[in-house]
Amino acid sequence: MKRVRTYIHHLHMPDLVAHSTKRIVRSFRDNVQLGTLLAFIAGNINSIAFVHFGTYVSHVSGHATRAAINYAEGEFTSAFLFLLEFGAFIFGAGITAFLLKGHTAASSLIKYTTPIFLELFLVLVYMISAVLNSRQLFTSPYFSHLTFLLAIAMGIQNAMLRQASGFSVRTTHMTGVATDFGFELGAAVRLFCDVLLVRHSTVLARLKAAGRAFLHRLGVSRFFFHGFIIFSFSSGALVGTLGYLLYQDFALTIPIVTLLLIGIREYRRKLEVKAQPSPTSPAIA
Repeated sequence: MKRVRTYIHHLHMPDLVAHSTKRIVRSFRDNVQLGTLLAFIAGNINSIAFVHFGTYVSHVSGHATRAAINYAEGEFTSAFLFLLEFGAFIFGAGITAFLLKGHTAASSLIKYTTPIFLELFLVLVYMISAVLNSRQLFTSPYFSHLTFLLAIAMGIQNAMLRQASGFSVRTTHMTGVATDFGFELGAAVRLFCDVLLVRHSTVLARLKAAGRAFLHRLGVSRFFFHGFIIFSFSSGALVGTLGYLLYQDFALTIPIVTLLLIGIREYRRKLEVKAQPSPTSPAIA
């Protein structure tokens, strides 16, 4: 029987993407704004979930550890619930990949309106349920499991801006961001010392040159962008904690309104139409 080799095996995603006829112009400033806003939202939601239920929803590293500890101690139900929340976060990330067709929110090929509004919907459902429960209009022994909705929402958000302007971005947890922040700071300090120790001019001239090299290294490394992310997440956590102590679950109104504004802005963003030659399919051998 004659072997048939289809063109599918020779087709690559970059080849398909390159011939899209629509583009969205996104600047580095746009990515910075989106990243800082999403980090603020994550910090806000995460702090409210922790104050209310004593659990984090914006990152799941600890969930795997707690599941293992609970399992070892014979608390199988608790271990299973932590694994479910872990899975909920993964499920949310998968939803974003499906909705954005494998792209990120920084891509010029697609709008991220749908995952933003889906995240908004999940947070809104949680807030309404929490308010009804606090007023005894809706009671259930499984009410605390609603944090799964927030975990899904955080998974959706974290996968939304995985990469922007050529570097990795995480908006729901600060481990990777803090690592990059510290690494770039250390590299800039090392460059400062190297320039300072070159004995070819006066001490003052070397200090000036070292200072310029230090600031230049921080600028080109996106050090300040990661700093904005950390500051925004921390600010969101502070606002969320104070908001919950004052207004309970109504404090989630802040991230809901923020998501609404982000979604509306993205929905109104115009696509730039560009004529591109259509791809030619390889022949079937």
